[in-house]
Amino acid sequence: MILSITMAMAAPSLRGWGDGAKLRNASDQFLAATQWARSRAIVSATKQVLTVDATSGSYVVAPDATMSTSSNVVAGGEFSQPTVMPTSFSIEMLSGGETSNTIAFFPDGRSTPAAVRVTSAQGDSVQIMSVAPTQPFAIVRGN
Repeated sequence: MILSITMAMAAPSLRGWGDGAKLRNASDQFLAATQWARSRAIVSATKQVLTVDATSGSYVVAPDATMSTSSNVVAGGEFSQPTVMPTSFSIEMLSGGETSNTIAFFPDGRSTPAAVRVTSAQGDSVQIMSVAPTQPFAIVRGN
């Protein structure tokens, strides 16, 4: 009986813990996509572009169509297909980037500085950003 009362009291807080874990996982996965894009650009000697689609809540990494040639494009990979945020989560570019929704990664290891926010269904958010072309992306702030 005491155990059931304790579990009933803890259930609401455990629900928030689960959402927090999903937010950490979603932001860690986006951070991994930036690392993968940087590595792929260096290895393939081809500019890679990470595109954030706020409407669909997804992002994808692809070779820059204006610079790639069939001889140096690395095929496939985990982030070469759209990665969709968990249900009721959102992702958006806050600043920077090559365009309003893209981050470029260059063969010399540089990238366009940008800030991206991932927001959970509960309204909690995490920012992933790079403030300088030679600085890797990092999770810098959460609410």
